[in-house]
Amino acid sequence: MTTAMPRTVIKHSALAYLIVAFTALCCTAVVQSPPLALVYLLPLAGALYIARTATVVDDQGLHARAVLGSQTVGWHELAGLRLDRSGAVYAVDSGGGQLKLPCVRSTRLDPLIAAGAGRIPDPAAATG
Repeated sequence: MTTAMPRTVIKHSALAYLIVAFTALCCTAVVQSPPLALVYLLPLAGALYIARTATVVDDQGLHARAVLGSQTVGWHELAGLRLDRSGAVYAVDSGGGQLKLPCVRSTRLDPLIAAGAGRIPDPAAATG
């Protein structure tokens, strides 16, 4: 009997909303007529991006949530992780396809590896 693994969501820090608030405040200086109020769509889009994008780890696999939709790499398909020079992390499936994991950086892999409950190989352990 296997126990269900807890669902883990790796997302942007709540402090990112401070940038959105500052941008909205700066937009206030620009808005001097009703048509210019459309400028407020920029911080709104930023808030939507922060709220929606995440990497979700659960019983089914790794889910990359974007503003519009999501993609999944199941545990049975996962071959490993690829770390990009820019710090981005990709889940590589058995067919060679790659799925970028939002909100996961190569310098902060511990939450992802811990959430995988042994299903995600630790790249640091492989190099040591």
